[in-house]
Amino acid sequence: MIEAVLGLSTSRSEPAQPRPEPEQPRPEPEQPRPEPEQRIDTDAGGGRVVLHGLLAIATLTPAQAALLVTDVIDQLEAVRCPDGYPILRNHGVTVSDRGQLAIDAAGSAASWDDVDDAVASLLRSIATNCRDRALADRLDESMARSTDLADLAQRVRGTVATELDPSTTGRTRHQLAELVSATQGRTLSDDRVETDRANAESRPSPAAGPSLAPKGWHPPVGNPWHRRRRRLSRRRGLLGLVSILLLVGVVWAAPGAWSELRRGWDAVLHPVNPSELNHISPVSPPPPAPPVADQANSPTAQGTAEAGPVHTGLPGSAGPITRVTATFANGECATGQPCTMRVDVHVDPAANVGAVTWHVSVYDRCSGAVHPGSDVTMPVPPGGQQVYGITSVVLPPAPALAVAALTSAPAAAASEPAFVPAENATC
Repeated sequence: MIEAVLGLSTSRSEPAQPRPEPEQPRPEPEQPRPEPEQRIDTDAGGGRVVLHGLLAIATLTPAQAALLVTDVIDQLEAVRCPDGYPILRNHGVTVSDRGQLAIDAAGSAASWDDVDDAVASLLRSIATNCRDRALADRLDESMARSTDLADLAQRVRGTVATELDPSTTGRTRHQLAELVSATQGRTLSDDRVETDRANAESRPSPAAGPSLAPKGWHPPVGNPWHRRRRRLSRRRGLLGLVSILLLVGVVWAAPGAWSELRRGWDAVLHPVNPSELNHISPVSPPPPAPPVADQANSPTAQGTAEAGPVHTGLPGSAGPITRVTATFANGECATGQPCTMRVDVHVDPAANVGAVTWHVSVYDRCSGAVHPGSDVTMPVPPGGQQVYGITSVVLPPAPALAVAALTSAPAAAASEPAFVPAENATC
């Protein structure tokens, strides 16, 4: 009787027809694989995203990147066995909606060299997506010196240890979970939010107050990778500083370089006229006359006899030499002082003499003494009509002097004498 009553009660409480199960989609046939797939880590969470897809749309903080790098090392060490090392696939590395990284291995490799590049590429992709470029550089340096999995794990953990804080690990996991949820286009469920908040550090709650939002509505989850402003890396700062210094140097050196370039350009386009090579610019005016007292004591004021003429004994032209002139180069000269003379020798252009030799002689018009100078030889270009030179002589302290130029090659000729003083000379 009791069993009948219990059976009747049970039959009334249960539905007459069983509840139909929702139709499940038929699984697609899997492609044959050389080796059975081995799961390194299994997370109970429902949602997962491929790590490369997450990195393509999100920029990680240093703490998030360090936590994912540590997850990779932990799981590789956990699956390490004498049979070999796991073979990694890009779509086999995922991040769950709890912020934990998982790896699906496609077989195993007997040597560490076979998977070394794949592991390094995976760790490098996480580090290069970080806001701090220095973390990627340090991680590359530590991986380059590693020899096996144990050495790699030790070096990588030492590199990312500065970015990990045990007190904020829960909050970092929660941030990764938010990135996964935002990537999937959904928000965390209420029970998941409560669980993650219990594990993470407490955050200040918003002020309580009336709300006009409908029941069950949750604010949209923002993109945490856009909350902080990216910091300029050291490499970019150094390149910017070098560019500024180069720009300042170019601006400072541009006027001088432009002046030198313009001077060289003018020298190419406007060469010196050969006809002006023997041209002498006008000289300065003669020095002022000495005072009257000095003139009274000068040698020219000592006598009253007229100075005699000058005889060089040579004609004014001879052979290919058509004329010889001797003039003062710096105005008038004075007795007892050095005197600079310009000597011009005119030659026949058809003679092609090659060179002309002359010397300057000083004549004392009172005593008749002759003071010859040293010879000077000047080349004559082919077809040249004139050659000149500057010669300095020391005049003796005589009251009346004369200076003349005498040639010795290719013929003997003499110029008209230049008198010192020019006029009213007495002995």
